[in-house]
Amino acid sequence: MNIILVAAAIFVFTYALISIGSIPKLRIDRGMAAALGGVMMVLFGIVSLIDLPGLIDLNVIFLLLGMMLLVAGLEFSGFFRIVSDLLIKRSGSRVMLLAYIMVICAVLSAVALNDAVVLIFTPVVIRCCRRTKSNPIPYLIGVMFSANIGSLATFVGNPQNAYIASHSGISFIDFSAHTLPIALVCLPIAFFIIYAMFRKSLVSDDPVPPGGDDTEVDRIRLWAVVTIMIGALAGFALSGMFGVQTYEVALAAGVLALAVVMSESPKNIVWAAKRVNWNVLIFFIGLFILMGGIVESGLLNQVASVFPGFGEGGTPSVIGVAAFSAVLSNLVSNVPAVMLIANMIPEGDMMLWFALAASSTLAGNTTLIGSAANVIVAERSEEEGITFSFWKFAMIGVPVTLLTLFVAVGILMLMS
Repeated sequence: MNIILVAAAIFVFTYALISIGSIPKLRIDRGMAAALGGVMMVLFGIVSLIDLPGLIDLNVIFLLLGMMLLVAGLEFSGFFRIVSDLLIKRSGSRVMLLAYIMVICAVLSAVALNDAVVLIFTPVVIRCCRRTKSNPIPYLIGVMFSANIGSLATFVGNPQNAYIASHSGISFIDFSAHTLPIALVCLPIAFFIIYAMFRKSLVSDDPVPPGGDDTEVDRIRLWAVVTIMIGALAGFALSGMFGVQTYEVALAAGVLALAVVMSESPKNIVWAAKRVNWNVLIFFIGLFILMGGIVESGLLNQVASVFPGFGEGGTPSVIGVAAFSAVLSNLVSNVPAVMLIANMIPEGDMMLWFALAASSTLAGNTTLIGSAANVIVAERSEEEGITFSFWKFAMIGVPVTLLTLFVAVGILMLMS
């Protein structure tokens, strides 16, 4: 049996399960679907058991685990109550609330990892929507889009940018000089498309209630956890300078936040463990194994040959890199996509690295599994009973991605 066809069949089957979202009777959610795809790659001999440790990027897994523990500490101390009440008080309307959320999320994602930002920000947005009796979907989509777009501005904004910077040798200033203008233009585009799609629910005559009080806030532990969070954000920004891995910063912050939670009672460790979204971690472990199967089978090379410059003897162009990474990012998520394409970028061509960073990041807005940030927001929301439709999201994500990619390629072509 042709190994490429088997790998393609497993991928299509897995992708179909992920796109459905969940099958209650079979208890198959996105995490289990990705894990099933990874297991099938092993069972069919496409990926060997010996290679599994090398395929699973533990840096990403530990990063997420550490940030989930930090988020648990923020929730425990009342951080989300204060921030959500402040947002409601300052915004005054549902449209302005969306604008505030997207701008704040984009700015934070530029200076810290967007995956960490959405972990912290998603509970805030959900609480805002419940207090204002607003449809949470446009606001949560705004979190996804703005986190992805904002993270493009610097190479500490997301894991794939950090990977590109470390492999290409691009400086922080040079990277931002090429990507910040793209982010500044693309953020308003995403805002107006969300506004156009959800205008009826965003424009309402219902008054927005004022912010509440902070009676449930544990001030001592709040200041402790906020200090830890600020330290983590600074650690992310300075990690490259001091040779510290981002997952080490996240794990340290998570452990410290857990200690703050347990200072009230050691039994709170059980509460914190329940706040960790284990399904997200399973999803990425399965996805890494699935990605390994795509590479080992030769399927990736077959797909790459379709795009200009990636065939045998070809030379990639800005447009070719943008197109290939946009498609691949929505097949295996943007972090694995960048890891795969990076090996195909000719040495010394910096514009191709910028194209890879821009296209892989912006393409993350296309589908629910286009970026880790999207998956985190969707899974965290579903814990609160807010369900995203894979295909309805794509109806908004596709036009946002096409327009922003067009802008990104145009700006990069003008800079070259």
